Amino acid sequence: MIEFVIYDDQKEYCSMILDSIRQAAGESFEQCVVKIFYKYDKAFENVIKEDKLSKIYILDIEVPNSKSGIDIARFIRKKDWNSIIILVTSHVELSYEALKAQIMLLDFICKQNNCAINLVKTLKKAIHKINDRKILNYEICGMFHRIYTDDILYIQKDSIERKSLIKTTYNIIPVNESLIEIMDELDDRFYQTHRSCIVNTERIRDINWKENIIFFDDGSSIDYLARDKRKGLKERV
Repeated sequence: MIEFVIYDDQKEYCSMILDSIRQAAGESFEQCVVKIFYKYDKAFENVIKEDKLSKIYILDIEVPNSKSGIDIARFIRKKDWNSIIILVTSHVELSYEALKAQIMLLDFICKQNNCAINLVKTLKKAIHKINDRKILNYEICGMFHRIYTDDILYIQKDSIERKSLIKTTYNIIPVNESLIEIMDELDDRFYQTHRSCIVNTERIRDINWKENIIFFDDGSSIDYLARDKRKGLKERV
């Protein structure tokens, strides 16, 4: 199930966005949740904090007497790197500011340029992206864990406990599988940089090649980069 969150102070645009969601989702629209906000308030903040459903945010940038869509996107990204964010605006001159904010947008859509058509196309991509997300399932100490591969920053071997530690955006999850076994479950975004480490190349922010340090988009870093793995990593990032 997907939750769509619309943020726009103009009701006619909210109606247009809702119609676009209906077209993009097709028959699955009945299983979708749609929430509309005309201003940023506590209820909107609570939706951002919830971690139950996959979310697609469609945010207007300029909303009078309320937070801008870019500020809201920044707040979302402090807690959530999985949800999809689309900006829909009349202010195309703010596209550079949106890009500079590093909020990982799926698209920036102009209201005055085939907005409905472009939004349907982007929403179809967003829905496909969510439906195509790979999940790793583990049972740990009697509890069932679902890990989205998009959330994974890196996986590190714990030689003391003889486990693998999966570092995600939110926590560290110990599992009883080897790196080789986990690697078999992953896609080509993942690369083994060291005999004791696998990284998600899409979550790498920067690399200090001199010191062999890899920095991730959440601010964390590791120094597990073997010399014979440097060339392969350069080809991936």
